[in-house]
Amino acid sequence: MKKISLGIFVLALSIMTFTTPVYALEDQGMAAAMSMQKAFINVAKQLKQSVVNISIEKTANNNTWFDSNGDDETEEFLKKFFRIPNNGREQKIMGGGSGIIFKEDGTIITNNHVVKGATKIVVKLHNGKEYPAEVLGQDPQTDVAVIKIKPNEKLTVAKFANSDEVESGQWCIAVGSPLGLEQTVTVGVVSAVGRSGLGAAAIEDFIQTDASINPGNSGGPLVDITGKVIGINTLIFTAPGSGISFAIPSNLAVKVANQIANGGSVSRPYLGISMTPVTEELSEHYELKDKHGAVVMDVSEKSPAEKAGFRKMDIIRGFNGKEMKSSEDIQKYIFSKKVGDEVKAQIVRNGKPMELKIKLEQMPETFGLAASDIRENNIKPSKSLAITDKLGLKVQKLNSELAKSLGVKLSDGLVISNVKEDSPSDKAGLKKGDIITQVNGNDIANEADLEKALREGEKKKSSVFLIERATVPMFLVVSHK
Repeated sequence: MKKISLGIFVLALSIMTFTTPVYALEDQGMAAAMSMQKAFINVAKQLKQSVVNISIEKTANNNTWFDSNGDDETEEFLKKFFRIPNNGREQKIMGGGSGIIFKEDGTIITNNHVVKGATKIVVKLHNGKEYPAEVLGQDPQTDVAVIKIKPNEKLTVAKFANSDEVESGQWCIAVGSPLGLEQTVTVGVVSAVGRSGLGAAAIEDFIQTDASINPGNSGGPLVDITGKVIGINTLIFTAPGSGISFAIPSNLAVKVANQIANGGSVSRPYLGISMTPVTEELSEHYELKDKHGAVVMDVSEKSPAEKAGFRKMDIIRGFNGKEMKSSEDIQKYIFSKKVGDEVKAQIVRNGKPMELKIKLEQMPETFGLAASDIRENNIKPSKSLAITDKLGLKVQKLNSELAKSLGVKLSDGLVISNVKEDSPSDKAGLKKGDIITQVNGNDIANEADLEKALREGEKKKSSVFLIERATVPMFLVVSHK
């Protein structure tokens, strides 16, 4: 009897220990969900008083005041959003965005593109009161602007987080006035940090998010689960509602805003180069131990980099003995310095390590802002070379007529007139219309230069091409195998 009773007791106990946690887990899950919901509600209430709606007026020709990059669908959407008629005449344009209260005195952070060219700016607070605003300063390189109102009431200043601590996967909340719908709250996660190379601004270090952001959200905050600002919403990728949007990190925005608020301008050192990541193929070609650093794609005239002796295709590996793992590291390192500081750059040029000494200068207001698109054209193949035939490549000298049709400046170089399908050149990514400016560290002005440079590449069984595609410099490694 004792054994039977014990068995029943054990069975009953096992049933209890199996079923009790199920209800407990359900309760815990509901409690966690309600807690999360409460957090979102609290953030929305908290931010409501620190987020403003910005309305602007500007006068411009309705066919030229914005750049839709040739996207007819985007152009039509923007014209409808800003109520622009399609008659080509000068119009008074109404637009808007969002902003974040930065100081109690009425200083507000927003995007440069929100207030750029505005003849009138009106800020609307959460309580419906409206105030005229003036622009204290703008920074096109980061797309940050600071405006100011003179309120007759105390304002609630937003709290800012350390954006260097933001991680992919964490919750984030966007607040603003998308499509003019004020105080709209959307929720998502941080998709990535340190995004660059988008061509949206001269200085790019974006936080990527899937929180829904649309026209009118620009200049508004992206915040963490505690309500602290981690970024300034600035960019929608492709079409509205695509699920890929970008924000300027709060640390960068605050640094710029403080300089503008205190002096009206931004002091920022620069090198005067454009960069791209080191690829596996380039690393192997030069027998580097890793892909750290960045490749110099262009050197601006009269810039600190040009004065220091930088050349296209130099690989920056470090500064002052500190290793640089990416172009983002290089950008952040330079921005941590002051105008007038001297730094030593450790580089690799055509496989050989070198060191260059640079004196940093103030970044020009127009640096990195110019952009243009290349147009499709018909390029006639010229004579071929035995070595280029082997690589599946035909080239043509760049002349004034061809340069004009391509929309590029006349300079030394060869235009790729044909790329054979499945050839080494095709597999490397070379395309018809690319302009070859350098191969294996040698400047290319004619077919003889190209042939000589490619002979050098045969020894390494690969060649590094520096090209321009749609006016954008890039490099590709072509195999000779």
